[in-house]
Amino acid sequence: MSILGLLFSLFNSYISYPGDVVVRFDALNRPLQTLDREIIFYISVAIFLISNTLINALKRLFPKVPTAKLPLSPQNPWLAHRDQLNELVVNWFYALMAAINTVLGLGLIVLSLLNRSDRSIQAVDYAWLAPLSTVIIISVLAALPIRLFMKPDSDA
Repeated sequence: MSILGLLFSLFNSYISYPGDVVVRFDALNRPLQTLDREIIFYISVAIFLISNTLINALKRLFPKVPTAKLPLSPQNPWLAHRDQLNELVVNWFYALMAAINTVLGLGLIVLSLLNRSDRSIQAVDYAWLAPLSTVIIISVLAALPIRLFMKPDSDA
């Protein structure tokens, strides 16, 4: 879903962007810096491809790491449930990819809103992006350690 959302926001915002997209404003909402819309498009695609490719590679490599090489204490109950640990970490990598895609898509939507000529710039158009992005990223990053502190399912 995050990939579809990112693709939708990528193409939707690209269509709505003017030739030169304002990426920085002063205190009076006057443009300070612009970028060509193709540059924004290709940077966004590059971020998507690089982050998803690297995270996908890590996701595929984790199950191949020998149990003895994992940074877990020998008494950790997860070592006896390696299949569950692999599933947990692989799912966490998927969540990390989804979080990055979501934040990137939301950023493109906000940039599109800020560059609309039919309305003035208001804080409500962008003020929510930084806190929401922070919550998304921190919650995904914190989810793995929190889950690793819990015990694995004994019935699986």
